[in-house]
Amino acid sequence: MEYVKIAYLMERKVRIDGQVAGFTNRTLMVERGHHKFDLGDPADYDPGFVETDVQDTTGLSPLVIDAFRPC
Repeated sequence: MEYVKIAYLMERKVRIDGQVAGFTNRTLMVERGHHKFDLGDPADYDPGFVETDVQDTTGLSPLVIDAFRPC
């Protein structure tokens, strides 16, 4: 398993590959590989999604995605 944390200024649902997987600002587990992350609806953030590879992470050192900004 790999670990990712989506940093955002407020709590939002996080979708990984189209499925709700948890909430922003919390460490989430995901399979190793290429994934698409978004914050669902309303789509009042930019960019609309982030795609990236997730590998070589730990629970104490997750991949932090700090790309989403409110519109």
